[in-house]
Amino acid sequence: MIERRQQGALYGLIAFGTTWFCWIAALVLGYEDMPFMTFIRGQFDSSNQLAAFIIFRLGVYGPLAASIFVTYRYHKGEGLKELWGRMIKWRVKLNWYLYLFLIPVIINLAVVLVGLIMGIPLQSFFRSSIPLNFVLIYFLYEVFTSGMEEPGWRGFLLDKLQSKYTAEKASWYLGIIWAVWHYPYVIYLYYSAGLVTTVFSLAGFTMAIIGQTFFFTWLYNNTKSIFIAILFHAWLNISMTMCLGDITISNPAMGIMPALITWGAVAILLKRYGGETLVKPV
Repeated sequence: MIERRQQGALYGLIAFGTTWFCWIAALVLGYEDMPFMTFIRGQFDSSNQLAAFIIFRLGVYGPLAASIFVTYRYHKGEGLKELWGRMIKWRVKLNWYLYLFLIPVIINLAVVLVGLIMGIPLQSFFRSSIPLNFVLIYFLYEVFTSGMEEPGWRGFLLDKLQSKYTAEKASWYLGIIWAVWHYPYVIYLYYSAGLVTTVFSLAGFTMAIIGQTFFFTWLYNNTKSIFIAILFHAWLNISMTMCLGDITISNPAMGIMPALITWGAVAILLKRYGGETLVKPV
């Protein structure tokens, strides 16, 4: 019990410390979000902008670094070998690949439908700046950036939490931790819109992340594959970008919708699989 707590505390210290240090340092250097196509074409205005961009992107590897360090510290080479095995475990039933593809698409299309009902014009959606012939490149980029969080969140911390809690409770705890880890970036995105908008955006983001965590837990527990979690994370980001664009930023009223739709789907998931393990019934 004590050793498990020590591992969790050390993991959190490294994951949060590494990421927040990089993100805050990049923001101090004047980091600004830029379109993916601007990055892929190397259209940086200055070496300072490039340095800030690189430092900011390095921050995403905090959870990966933490999982590797703590796994080796407590489980040595055998632990790393086992972690790597789950990272490259791609042989799972085809239906899990279908689930990881369809779930984000269905949720985001539902958000679009709600937006249309609210009176938001269709042209406000599907406004991604990424050409279709670059979607594969964008997917690979997401796999090797945001997707690399997964050896930490699902590959390390989820198992530690589930050794003590049910899958449902573990998902709540992990979702909160995962959401707070993002806070410096989320605050950066919304702070110019004012305090009220920032607070509501943080709340909506947090609930959306917690809801998404249930689906990660469900996919992972049924496949024991970090590889599946990596693909799901990458596709989740891409589908949101392609379907919603920046609508949740430009229209704060839409900021809560992904969370509400996601939680509707979570309710169905829990009813079907139960909160104890979220494992598909035999």
